[in-house]
Amino acid sequence: MGTDTPRAVVSPNDGRVFAHWCPDAPAEAERHLQRLAHGRRALVGDHQLRRQVLEGCIEGLQSARLELAALVVREVGKKPGEADAEIDYAISFLDHCRVLLDGVEFEQTIEPGRLVTDVGLGGAFLICPFNDPVAGLTRKIAPAIAAGCPVIVKPSSLAMLCGRAMFSAFRQAGVGNEIQLLATGDSELAGRVLRHDEIDIVSFTGSTAVGRELAAACAAGGKKAVMELGGNCPFAVFSDADVDRAVADLLERKLKAAGQACSSVNRVFVEEGIYPEFRQRLMERVEAVTAGPSDGGVDLGPVRTREAADALVDVVFRVREDGERLLTPEPHKVGNDSPFVFPLTVVESGSNSFFDRYETFGPLLSIRPFSRREDLLERLSRERHALAAYFYTGAPEALQPHLGGIRFGSMGINSTAIQGADVPTGGFRDAGFGREGGVWGLREYLTTVNFRLGA
Repeated sequence: MGTDTPRAVVSPNDGRVFAHWCPDAPAEAERHLQRLAHGRRALVGDHQLRRQVLEGCIEGLQSARLELAALVVREVGKKPGEADAEIDYAISFLDHCRVLLDGVEFEQTIEPGRLVTDVGLGGAFLICPFNDPVAGLTRKIAPAIAAGCPVIVKPSSLAMLCGRAMFSAFRQAGVGNEIQLLATGDSELAGRVLRHDEIDIVSFTGSTAVGRELAAACAAGGKKAVMELGGNCPFAVFSDADVDRAVADLLERKLKAAGQACSSVNRVFVEEGIYPEFRQRLMERVEAVTAGPSDGGVDLGPVRTREAADALVDVVFRVREDGERLLTPEPHKVGNDSPFVFPLTVVESGSNSFFDRYETFGPLLSIRPFSRREDLLERLSRERHALAAYFYTGAPEALQPHLGGIRFGSMGINSTAIQGADVPTGGFRDAGFGREGGVWGLREYLTTVNFRLGA
């Protein structure tokens, strides 16, 4: 397929094509890079322009709110309430970075005649996933612009309509060359942009395998890389925990975006003394979950593609072959012109499970008992996909000191509300490096210039 061949957009809510988008040709990508150079020169040292760009983005999102939320439902398959909340979440990143502009000291006099200035690294290439088709873009755009870095954003091919609608709203609000959108699903063209001299930092959210390739390309070109990669997130429930609360929080987090988030819960570890009670309460709630098209008032919407739904069915078959126990009805492959619905599926796993090596990116959940807290914590300290972890206990203050040896980028104790525009998110090891959110996300786009002023 050529780079300029129109791409069909299939809605996960009914499995049918409802729109097309045309990819950018290489010549248009080159024009984006030329505009990026103009944006970089404009942003250097001009904090007022940075503020104006952020405010323009906020204005654009507010004016296009209804259109964008409806498109998030239709193109990506989020439920209407989730789509509406995402617009607020997207705006929060822009607003927080606007506030940071008034609080961060970009120049410091170290001693008489010595000035250190924080400056933007340069042009930024931002590669975004489909699962947060609006907020996933602004969480990268906002700190880059606040730091003085113009950006080229490449939305996922699975969320391109949302990306284009958002950028159209930006343009109508007066945002100019400081932000460009690259519409492509061509990895070769994306690689050409990444290697260009105008690009100095690359931020990517996605799979570990792709992130490693991009990080290697950045290293070869002397470019900074910020990578938020896969997370195989554990959810530990100790015997003194409030079981009802743990079950409720677990399901709320798992059902959001049909489990298609790197920080979603994948594996549940329950202390064996309460395991029978926990399993019973969980399965009672699971049996009541409704699944279907996201605009139909259901609890669980579809996954984004037919291939993703069918791959989850294959995983269930694989783990059953390994002797793991299916606690819910067996899922089936998606039919033609059908919603890409994969029902909430629970598997009872052993101590050495396929789920420990596979990131469940969807409504598929593994549960199992454990006997000793010390053994569980030691196990979690060796995790490779260390993005987020959740712990439920009746004594949170007593547990927290024991988590010092566990390196996850975010940890929730009796809460799954770990994210926000003002806090850092990111992982360790195979879950990536670098941070997004808060002043920590802003710092990723900054470097320093050391001025020595002679007499």
